[in-house]
Amino acid sequence: MELLSRLQEDMKAAMKAGEKEKLAVIRMLLNEVKNIDLAPKPITAEEAVAAYAKKLRKGQEEYQRLGKNEEAAKFNQELAIVEQYMPKKASAEDAEKLVDAFLASNSFTAKQFGQAMGAFMKTHGGQVDPAAVNALLKKKLQ
Repeated sequence: MELLSRLQEDMKAAMKAGEKEKLAVIRMLLNEVKNIDLAPKPITAEEAVAAYAKKLRKGQEEYQRLGKNEEAAKFNQELAIVEQYMPKKASAEDAEKLVDAFLASNSFTAKQFGQAMGAFMKTHGGQVDPAAVNALLKKKLQ
């Protein structure tokens, strides 16, 4: 549990430095990571952090939609802290190379886009941004 120990060390550092906002976010992440055993489907610590980031993004979008920019900015600050603990995604060029290699080894048609997307995400899901891959696959399959 490399992520768990990193979170615990950063929590101690935030306590010593008096960074209350960062400390609160790290405590929430620790809670999410420690509770992965309770999830109905087994997930990794990184997936738990990614799920928490997704919740924050949705909250931020909702507050922006409602015109509450102050609250949205708070979510944005929390999201910036959470993103430090998320696994790094491949760049756009690297994602395109992965898609090209995937399509070279598999034969999918434009009508089989859903199957292609599912198969690609099954093998490379944690490495890439799903939205970017979606656009790349659509473009390459047409």
